[in-house]
Amino acid sequence: MSARHLLLLPVATVLIGLSACDSGEPAGPSPAASAPTSAAAAAGTPSASPAAAGVADCPSGTTLQTLVELPKGWSFGEVKCFKDWATADPQGPTAGDGVYLFHFVAGTGWKYYDQGSDWDCKDLGLSEPAPFCSSDPVETAPKPKPKPSSGTATSAKCPSAKTLQALVELPKGWTFGTVECVKDWAGADPQGPTAGDGWYLFHFVAGTGWKYYGDGSGYDCVDLGLKEAPFCIS
Repeated sequence: MSARHLLLLPVATVLIGLSACDSGEPAGPSPAASAPTSAAAAAGTPSASPAAAGVADCPSGTTLQTLVELPKGWSFGEVKCFKDWATADPQGPTAGDGVYLFHFVAGTGWKYYDQGSDWDCKDLGLSEPAPFCSSDPVETAPKPKPKPSSGTATSAKCPSAKTLQALVELPKGWTFGTVECVKDWAGADPQGPTAGDGWYLFHFVAGTGWKYYGDGSGYDCVDLGLKEAPFCIS
C-alpha cells in the first residue's frame, strides 16, 4: 500500500500545476508590454520642414555691405525694402546722389542689381510705385561715381564673364562681354539692347574673392593703385 501511495504523489502534483494554468488568471506584464509607445510614435512622425519664404526679410545695412566693396570711408545707412527689392543709402565723406539697389533671388539670396536713382518700376517687374522707382518713364539720373581706394596688388586669376555675372544681377537682356584684368582689378563690359558707356568694376579681396566695386567710366588709375588699365584713366 505504501508503494502505490508514493506513485500517486507525482500525478497529484501535475494535476495541481494544470489547474493553475487553466485558472484564467492573467499573466504578469512583460517588459515589452510595459515599454512606453510615445517614443516609437515620435520616431515614426516626420518633422515638419520649414516653409519656403514667399517674401524676403528686409536685410540690414551690414548684410548688404558684405555683397559689395564700398569706397574707403563709406558705409550703408538707411535701408528701405519693397517686396523683393531693397535700397541702401551710401554714407561717406561727401554727399551722394543715389542709392544701391539689391534684388532678392529665391534660392540664392540678396544680390547687387544697380546703383543710381529713379528706376522705372516696369523694368523692375513692379506694377505699382515704390520708394525707389516711378511708374512713368523718367530720365535716369547719372550714377554716382565711387571714389575708389587704393588696393594691394595680388596674383588673382582673371575671372570669366560668367563668374562675374554671378556676383551681380544685370538688367534683363544684358550680359558681360569682354573682361579685362590688371593686377587685382577686373573690368567687365556690359552688353545689352542699348549701347553702354562704362564698365562694371570688380576687385579681388584676399581671403574673400572677387567683389563688385562700382559701375561707370572715368576711373582714375592712380586711385586704383594702377599705372594704366583699359577701364581707368592715367
